[in-house]
Amino acid sequence: MFVFFKRKAAVLLSLFLIVCLLPGSVARADEATGTHVDEYSMQYLEITVPDTYVKLTQSLRDGDASWEKAHIDNPSQTKDEYKTLNLVAAYFDPDSNSTINFISKSSSAFNIFDISKYSDDEMIEFAKTIVPQDTTLSSEVGVYKHPQMNMFKIECTFTGDNEDKELIYGTIINGTLIQFSTDTKHIGSMTLNAELLEKFVSNVHMTRIMTYEEYQENQKKGLLTIGAFFGAGILLMLILLFISKYRQKQKKKRVKAVSEDLLAFRKKKQAGEVNISEPVFEVETVYDKKLLETYTTYNSWLRNIKRDLVLAAIYLLIVGYAVYLGSKVVLILGVAAAVVIIYLRYSGAEKYLDNLIKRYDLKKKKSLTATFKFYDEFFTLSGIDSISEYIYRQIFRVCNYQGYMLLYISEENALVIDIEKVPEDKRIDFVRFIMEKSRVD
Repeated sequence: MFVFFKRKAAVLLSLFLIVCLLPGSVARADEATGTHVDEYSMQYLEITVPDTYVKLTQSLRDGDASWEKAHIDNPSQTKDEYKTLNLVAAYFDPDSNSTINFISKSSSAFNIFDISKYSDDEMIEFAKTIVPQDTTLSSEVGVYKHPQMNMFKIECTFTGDNEDKELIYGTIINGTLIQFSTDTKHIGSMTLNAELLEKFVSNVHMTRIMTYEEYQENQKKGLLTIGAFFGAGILLMLILLFISKYRQKQKKKRVKAVSEDLLAFRKKKQAGEVNISEPVFEVETVYDKKLLETYTTYNSWLRNIKRDLVLAAIYLLIVGYAVYLGSKVVLILGVAAAVVIIYLRYSGAEKYLDNLIKRYDLKKKKSLTATFKFYDEFFTLSGIDSISEYIYRQIFRVCNYQGYMLLYISEENALVIDIEKVPEDKRIDFVRFIMEKSRVD
């Protein structure tokens, strides 16, 4: 059976994917040195950052105190600028009042793929091509010997109305332009803190450096992994569909058998061959909000818990294996899909409870008393509906939860009995009677 996404679920999925796909980092603290390591998996790098630095990103909410610490009055406008620049993160150093920008671009850099092994002359020639052609700008281009790679170094001086300076370190590696920069725009001084930026860049560590061939192989493996993920998902859906159809077929057989038994019982009762003189057990149950909440919790979350756990284990194995193979895309899609599935699976519990409260009119009344009378061949229910009559063959399943016995007369709906209302010395006999009569194992 195919499930159609609700509008809310679609919105939830969209928001989740947006959050997941925004460039993010994971921080790892080092209390001994007063620093922490920010990991950027999308760029395959880590940066060791002093704890005193204030980190700013596109995903930081406007009301966050970090904006004020960095002397930024209009966070919304600043985030728009970050988006235009492809800025991954900005680090503000309160001691020097300087900001270091970390920028990452992939589109145009991919064709070059890797300049980290360029000679000094090749690096300088490349850097000259990315300096804007502007008559109000003069620049000096050089090379910085990073421990892992060569980087270009560009110092720009703007000689127009705004006499600012900007210092840029950067390289292209793994098909991505990595760039770190600082400027004098917001400092109010023409003195550029070059040592601060160089120290920052020296603490950048690439976690993986690939050749173009390795990248292609990585992409191919990623596509195969994603294909296998979706293939396994489709196979799982087909298996569930087969199980669903099989269960529907079995349900039809059972309904037919119950109908035949019910017809035979009514003929027998009409002929006066059914003992209705004295019930074997009589149990009263107070239907109030507490009972309905308990029943809703079990019916929504626990009724099919074994099946849900098996499916969850299979799903985790599929996603886990894909992540083990290195597919971040599958991890994002897998977690997003899990959020939507859980939402669709369990979001109806509150509405279901409201419907039950309306059905029994418990907004006006505090409670209703249901009376169950169990005879040798059938049982009746009165007090919450018109008097209903059932044969034991109609009981689909018997469950016990938090002091209540749930007699399922279909896969989804149950009659609730308060076990504590059965005299203590008769409870075991009552449970045994129900199990034997309903033929439930």
